[in-house]
Amino acid sequence: MAISENWAYALDPGIRMWFEVQRQALAAKSLIPLLFNRTTSNKHAEYDVSIGGMGDFTEYKGALNYDDMDQGFRKTYSHVEYVKAFKVERKLVDDDLYNIISQRPKSFALAAMRTQEKHAASVFNNAMSASYPGGDAVALCSATHDYSPANGSHQSNLGATALSYDNVVTARAAMRGFVDDRGELISVNPKLLLVPPELEGTANEIIKTMRGANSQQPGTANYEANLLQDQGMSYVMWDYLTDSNRWFLIDVDLAKMYLNWFDRVPLELAMDPTGGFDLEARWRAYMRYSYGFSDYRWVYGSEPS
Repeated sequence: MAISENWAYALDPGIRMWFEVQRQALAAKSLIPLLFNRTTSNKHAEYDVSIGGMGDFTEYKGALNYDDMDQGFRKTYSHVEYVKAFKVERKLVDDDLYNIISQRPKSFALAAMRTQEKHAASVFNNAMSASYPGGDAVALCSATHDYSPANGSHQSNLGATALSYDNVVTARAAMRGFVDDRGELISVNPKLLLVPPELEGTANEIIKTMRGANSQQPGTANYEANLLQDQGMSYVMWDYLTDSNRWFLIDVDLAKMYLNWFDRVPLELAMDPTGGFDLEARWRAYMRYSYGFSDYRWVYGSEPS
């Protein structure tokens, strides 16, 4: 069967449709919007500086008591380019193999969204590594976080205990005690437990079941209240967490302030005009973004020894 010389351009709308349908389906499952402050950028890089707290209000005695907020740690977000391409051979069109053709843009969209998800999860996969420091030059989860550049007192958001009800309660209490650069409480309220696939069952039991005198399973006598359940805590499992034992407790509201994702150029698909349209058509996708964290007070991570 003869086909038009413009077969590649005729195929382009279908390629874009298959790509976009798959992209939207995968975007709906992404954890990036849940955890990150995702926004756009029109600069070559973004800069974020944490700001210190203020002291308590004082009694008014005829004059205003002015207070200043100290500058915290500075974080630079440098946007990185990511690109990939695929092609469709003319013989697939000649042979009317559109079921095979449709799989390529779908797989292409999967690869793009998987890349983003892996990058987002890398913040947690590298959370205990000094090779991936934040603005204070230590790992995201560390026992040696300075209050601020001007205050060398330390506080810790790092644990070494296995995932259990009691250990989550202990971690929650530790986060409730986080302070600002002046040592003042900042009302951290963690309500999200983040776990890898291997800990999903444990997380479900911790959050969703009542506590018995001798068991965490329902059906036992002498129920005890589940503090985490009463406080509205939930859990989420992320397939892209690579350590089977690590778990994280998160204040999502604070994460939206300090865990950032900047889209400089959102994912785009275009036909490659340099392709040899007589025998094959080519498409390329491009995206440019940066991600990371500006402060640590939104998370507590535990790495069992």
